[in-house]
Amino acid sequence: MHDEPHVTTTCAAVRHFDLLIDGARIGLIEYQLFGDVAIVLHTEIARQYGGQGYGSELARQAASFFRDRGWRVVPVCGFFARYLRTHPDQAALATDASRQVFDL
Repeated sequence: MHDEPHVTTTCAAVRHFDLLIDGARIGLIEYQLFGDVAIVLHTEIARQYGGQGYGSELARQAASFFRDRGWRVVPVCGFFARYLRTHPDQAALATDASRQVFDL
């Protein structure tokens, strides 16, 4: 039995979120921060955990982190852009230009 997934924010200089199960990293989201805009670069989930909603949970928690800080998002990561597209309540995080470019 696995523990519940847990997202940690590692060292701010590293700029990524880790998704942990039983203490092992099974996923991550990488981003760069420019002022109050987070450029979401990459989302990755270990193959054996794919298709089980872990990526969406990681994206949800990252979006909450960004929102809590008043940051806007540029989702160059295809997975994160798709997450925002399928969760209209989260799409407002994207910058105006990103909403046009990524059809959010």
